[in-house]
Amino acid sequence: MGAWGTRNFENDGSQDWVFDVIDSKDGGLVTDTLARIINNTETLEVSDCEEGLAAAELVAALMGKPSEDFPEDPLDKLDILNLIATKGLRSQAVAAVNKILGASEMKNYWEESGNLDAWTAVQASLVKRLEL
Repeated sequence: MGAWGTRNFENDGSQDWVFDVIDSKDGGLVTDTLARIINNTETLEVSDCEEGLAAAELVAALMGKPSEDFPEDPLDKLDILNLIATKGLRSQAVAAVNKILGASEMKNYWEESGNLDAWTAVQASLVKRLEL
Protein backbone atom coordinates (compact mmCIF):
# COMPACT_ATOMS: atom_id res chain seq x y z
CA MET A 1 0.00 0.00 0.00
CA GLY A 2 1.44 3.36 -1.03
CA ALA A 3 0.41 5.29 2.09
CA TRP A 4 2.26 8.10 3.83
CA GLY A 5 -0.24 8.56 6.67
CA THR A 6 -3.47 7.27 8.18
CA ARG A 7 -5.80 9.88 6.67
CA ASN A 8 -8.00 8.80 3.80
CA PHE A 9 -6.21 10.84 1.13
CA GLU A 10 -2.72 9.99 2.31
CA ASN A 11 -2.38 7.24 -0.29
CA ASP A 12 -2.13 7.09 -4.06
CA GLY A 13 -5.30 5.04 -4.60
CA SER A 14 -7.70 7.50 -2.97
CA GLN A 15 -6.06 10.47 -4.64
CA ASP A 16 -6.24 8.81 -8.07
CA TRP A 17 -9.88 7.76 -7.56
CA VAL A 18 -11.16 11.22 -6.62
CA PHE A 19 -9.34 12.89 -9.53
CA ASP A 20 -10.72 10.23 -11.90
CA VAL A 21 -14.27 10.84 -10.69
CA ILE A 22 -13.97 14.60 -11.17
CA ASP A 23 -12.39 14.13 -14.61
CA SER A 24 -15.23 11.79 -15.63
CA LYS A 25 -17.90 14.24 -14.39
CA ASP A 26 -19.91 11.14 -13.44
CA GLY A 27 -21.46 11.22 -9.97
CA GLY A 28 -22.69 7.67 -10.57
CA LEU A 29 -19.15 6.44 -9.93
CA VAL A 30 -19.58 7.48 -6.30
CA THR A 31 -22.74 5.45 -5.79
CA ASP A 32 -21.33 2.53 -7.78
CA THR A 33 -18.18 2.46 -5.65
CA LEU A 34 -20.12 2.57 -2.39
CA ALA A 35 -22.44 -0.21 -3.58
CA ARG A 36 -19.46 -2.35 -4.64
CA ILE A 37 -17.99 -2.05 -1.14
CA ILE A 38 -21.27 -2.75 0.64
CA ASN A 39 -22.14 -5.74 -1.54
CA ASN A 40 -18.70 -7.36 -1.42
CA THR A 41 -18.90 -10.72 0.36
CA GLU A 42 -15.16 -11.32 0.68
CA THR A 43 -12.41 -9.52 2.56
CA LEU A 44 -12.01 -6.16 0.87
CA GLU A 45 -8.71 -5.54 -0.90
CA VAL A 46 -6.70 -2.42 -0.11
CA SER A 47 -7.49 -0.81 -3.48
CA ASP A 48 -11.23 -1.27 -2.90
CA CYS A 49 -10.89 0.26 0.56
CA GLU A 50 -8.99 3.27 -0.79
CA GLU A 51 -11.74 3.90 -3.33
CA GLY A 52 -14.57 3.27 -0.86
CA LEU A 53 -13.15 5.65 1.72
CA ALA A 54 -12.52 8.27 -0.97
CA ALA A 55 -16.15 7.92 -2.07
CA ALA A 56 -17.37 8.35 1.52
CA GLU A 57 -15.09 11.38 1.91
CA LEU A 58 -16.54 12.84 -1.28
CA VAL A 59 -20.05 12.48 0.15
CA ALA A 60 -18.94 14.31 3.31
CA ALA A 61 -17.42 17.02 1.12
CA LEU A 62 -20.73 17.38 -0.73
CA MET A 63 -22.26 18.11 2.68
CA GLY A 64 -19.74 20.91 3.20
CA LYS A 65 -17.67 18.79 5.60
CA PRO A 66 -14.52 17.84 3.67
CA SER A 67 -11.54 16.31 5.42
CA GLU A 68 -8.47 18.47 5.90
CA ASP A 69 -6.58 16.34 3.39
CA PHE A 70 -9.25 16.34 0.64
CA PRO A 71 -7.42 17.38 -2.55
CA GLU A 72 -8.13 21.03 -3.28
CA ASP A 73 -8.65 20.83 -7.05
CA PRO A 74 -11.39 18.17 -6.92
CA LEU A 75 -12.97 19.92 -3.92
CA ASP A 76 -13.43 23.07 -6.00
CA LYS A 77 -15.14 21.07 -8.78
CA LEU A 78 -17.64 18.88 -6.89
CA ASP A 79 -20.61 20.67 -8.46
CA ILE A 80 -19.82 19.13 -11.89
CA LEU A 81 -20.89 15.74 -10.51
CA ASN A 82 -24.54 16.81 -10.15
CA LEU A 83 -24.71 14.74 -6.99
CA ILE A 84 -26.59 15.56 -3.79
CA ALA A 85 -25.69 14.07 -0.42
CA THR A 86 -29.15 12.66 0.26
CA LYS A 87 -29.91 10.71 3.41
CA GLY A 88 -29.70 7.49 1.37
CA LEU A 89 -26.29 8.38 -0.07
CA ARG A 90 -24.99 9.32 3.38
CA SER A 91 -26.28 6.01 4.74
CA GLN A 92 -24.48 4.15 1.95
CA ALA A 93 -21.27 6.00 2.75
CA VAL A 94 -21.51 5.13 6.45
CA ALA A 95 -22.24 1.49 5.60
CA ALA A 96 -19.17 1.36 3.34
CA VAL A 97 -16.92 2.82 6.03
CA ASN A 98 -18.27 0.36 8.60
CA LYS A 99 -17.71 -2.53 6.19
CA ILE A 100 -14.08 -1.48 5.69
CA LEU A 101 -13.64 -1.15 9.44
CA GLY A 102 -15.03 -4.65 9.90
CA ALA A 103 -12.94 -6.89 7.70
CA SER A 104 -10.50 -5.60 5.14
CA GLU A 105 -6.92 -5.84 4.04
CA MET A 106 -6.60 -2.15 4.86
CA LYS A 107 -7.62 -2.73 8.46
CA ASN A 108 -5.11 -5.58 8.63
CA TYR A 109 -2.40 -3.32 7.21
CA TRP A 110 -2.95 -0.65 9.85
CA GLU A 111 -3.16 -3.24 12.60
CA GLU A 112 0.15 -4.80 11.56
CA SER A 113 1.80 -1.38 11.28
CA GLY A 114 0.77 -0.45 14.83
CA ASN A 115 -1.37 2.47 13.62
CA LEU A 116 -4.82 0.90 13.85
CA ASP A 117 -6.05 3.31 16.56
CA ALA A 118 -5.05 6.37 14.53
CA TRP A 119 -6.65 5.00 11.35
CA THR A 120 -9.81 4.00 13.22
CA ALA A 121 -10.06 7.53 14.67
CA VAL A 122 -9.94 8.95 11.12
CA GLN A 123 -12.84 6.70 10.12
CA ALA A 124 -14.84 7.62 13.25
CA SER A 125 -14.40 11.28 12.30
CA LEU A 126 -15.60 10.55 8.77
CA VAL A 127 -18.72 8.77 10.04
CA LYS A 128 -19.43 11.73 12.33
CA ARG A 129 -19.10 14.17 9.41
CA LEU A 130 -21.57 12.07 7.41
CA GLU A 131 -24.22 12.51 10.10
CA LEU A 132 -26.56 15.49 10.05
